[in-house]
Amino acid sequence: MEKKVVGRNVLIALGIICIILIAGLGGAMAYYTRIINDKNTTYDSYALNHTYTNSEYDNYVGNHSHTDSEYNSYVNTHHHTDSEYDSLQNQANDLNHIINLEKSTVWVDDQTISQPASSYTHWTPTFSASYAGYVSVWVQTSTTTNTYVRVIYTAYGVNFDQQIGVGTGGTVVFPLLPCLSIEIRVGNSNLFSGATETVTITYHY
Repeated sequence: MEKKVVGRNVLIALGIICIILIAGLGGAMAYYTRIINDKNTTYDSYALNHTYTNSEYDNYVGNHSHTDSEYNSYVNTHHHTDSEYDSLQNQANDLNHIINLEKSTVWVDDQTISQPASSYTHWTPTFSASYAGYVSVWVQTSTTTNTYVRVIYTAYGVNFDQQIGVGTGGTVVFPLLPCLSIEIRVGNSNLFSGATETVTITYHY
């Protein structure tokens, strides 16, 4: 009789435990089911607000893509041909030569001039210089030992006026600023007779 009571009590306890476990499992399932449903609702809401119809997608693609003609037009306006590149390179090289005073222009080439005693020869119109540099005057030959070269100009507030003797021949050099009117004289200081000279004048810049 006592064994039956003990067995019955064990069964009752086990039944209670099973009920508690089932109730706890049901509560857990309900809790996690609610969480999953909440996440599904959130996902559906996000998807609804971030999806596009076919027409909307096509419109987006249409606004963010370019036709072949548009692409070709862009390429044509944003690149240079070989000749344009060569032209730009030549301009850069030209400016580099100017900076280094490697360019020159002959203003007077092997010209023979004559003047009376105590007089000079100058060239009209006067010379002009676009860049700072220097001018070299080469008196190749002269019939007098009293030959001189004089350079006169005004630029950037500087009044330049310098005279250098060259005797019967020689080369003299004068600094130049950019100027629209540069006067160069070649003459003689003889008191009684004139002179003849052969002259070359070169502008270096």
